[in-house]
Amino acid sequence: MRTSLRATIAYLAAIQIISVACTSQEAYDIPEVPTFDEEYYSYALASVDEIIQDEPENADAYYHRAELLLQQNKANNALASIRKALEINGDEPAYHLASARALLLKGQNREAVRAAQLARSKGGERIDIYDILAEANINSNYFEEALHYSDSALRYAPKNPQNYFRKGKALVMLGDTLAAEQNLLKSLELGAEAVAVYGVLVDFYMNTGDYKRAKSYMEKILEQPKNATDSRLLLQQARILRKTGYEDSARVILYQIKTQTRTPVVLVLRELQNLYYKDRRYDSAAHYSRQLLAIQSDDKQAMLTLARVQNKRYNYSRAIEQYEAILELDSMQQYSIHQIATQELDDLRGKVAYLYRKKQEEEFQRMKQGVPSIQSITPDEPNP
Repeated sequence: MRTSLRATIAYLAAIQIISVACTSQEAYDIPEVPTFDEEYYSYALASVDEIIQDEPENADAYYHRAELLLQQNKANNALASIRKALEINGDEPAYHLASARALLLKGQNREAVRAAQLARSKGGERIDIYDILAEANINSNYFEEALHYSDSALRYAPKNPQNYFRKGKALVMLGDTLAAEQNLLKSLELGAEAVAVYGVLVDFYMNTGDYKRAKSYMEKILEQPKNATDSRLLLQQARILRKTGYEDSARVILYQIKTQTRTPVVLVLRELQNLYYKDRRYDSAAHYSRQLLAIQSDDKQAMLTLARVQNKRYNYSRAIEQYEAILELDSMQQYSIHQIATQELDDLRGKVAYLYRKKQEEEFQRMKQGVPSIQSITPDEPNP
């Protein structure tokens, strides 16, 4: 059955655009593909669907349909199309590669790895395969594999900033600080997004306790005007300021972002709770802990702060009740806090038992001192 001229032209145009959009090349010297709107994609998909209707065994049409859908981040629909292409022709490496990209977009990282390896076994483009394998392994926390595939990708595209970025992220998680920083900054030099690069470095130095380095990179992020009002970044900045001793500045930022309705209020309340507890302003710390519990009644971190506040105020029985309330919850929920609460409750009970014994001993000593001396029972001698 012959296809309509309109559908054929649109189909060929779609193929040309997709091939340009998906091409990986070392120099990155071609112009960017223009951004197409929803109307264009609707027209292109309708044209490809017309091809499929006329030629239901046209695997290439299903493949190009999947590519159009992937450009719109419609992973589920793309995956359905590419699976149909693979049913018709399972030996085409490009189809397996498209399947890997769709699976990666869906967050099915291990499945994406398997699809990419199938594409490689069938002779697929190595650079595209290594990109997917590096990204999927990073997402799955297989950092040695991610490092290996990032290096493989760099051999084919040494000017691709994403290859250095992924390598840097893998090295961060493997603890090679110097090499990680070098690769991340190299990715920035080649055009990687500054927020993403500096964000990795901020998170790394926060996690390792080097808050001064974290602060310096956060300041670089906030130098860009578009980031200066990003509540997520400002919240991270407030955490860093709290950790580096700038509590007043942290408080100002937290109050600022607390008024922004798009900011998750729980995160702001938690920071205020931690800030005031660190400052030993226990009334304020307890206030924000209660606000957190009004939103999330099983928030163990807020419950832990309340228990600690009661302990600091010598309200030991209330503190014990609060710790016990934490231990009544599912132990796997906020597991690390559950473990801390268990240890602190044991310590508090030990302290209370010691104070009770000490009080009993002091009471006993007071009783001993307060008993009058026993009078002699010997009769008084008569006066001479």
